[in-house]
Amino acid sequence: MRIRSSRDSDDSFTAFVADRSGRLVAQAELLCGNQDQARDIVQNTLVRAYVRWRHIEHDDPYGYLHRAVANAVTDHWRSARRRYERTTDELPEVPIADDTTIEDRRTLFAALEHLTPRERAVVVLRHLDDHPERDVADMLSISIGTVKSTCSRALRKLRVILDDDADHSPSSPPTQPISDRSTGAH
Repeated sequence: MRIRSSRDSDDSFTAFVADRSGRLVAQAELLCGNQDQARDIVQNTLVRAYVRWRHIEHDDPYGYLHRAVANAVTDHWRSARRRYERTTDELPEVPIADDTTIEDRRTLFAALEHLTPRERAVVVLRHLDDHPERDVADMLSISIGTVKSTCSRALRKLRVILDDDADHSPSSPPTQPISDRSTGAH
């Protein structure tokens, strides 16, 4: 039996951070709406995880840190609410995925700003990170029923917001019912 040295553990942690920290920052940014806060939250979470890395690395380190980041964002909202702080800065320019335009990203962030912190967390974890309702409930320490009702309410809000934006956009094509789109009927 080989005993792992702290050097092996450090190398493992460094490789994990290089490979997965970008996705953790993206998740945190979607949850809190601010890239600088997201980076701070992920950095603090990784610092705490480093201390326990020997225990974390053999199970599911990404799952562990994914949940830790979601919890840290929730803690940040709670403490910010107590201090009555609100972020008001413009969203910074960030690298984006090839299939997303800058305008789509801005539209998404603007729409998410209209949701409560819990609604935003549920929508991001459920639909953007594709977690099952049970996992979202566990991550946010709420019931599955609360996840369902919060998600339903948030999606309804987003539909109204995005429909209003599309109606006011001069470049948006005329809306056609979904059932007619596939057949080309007008």
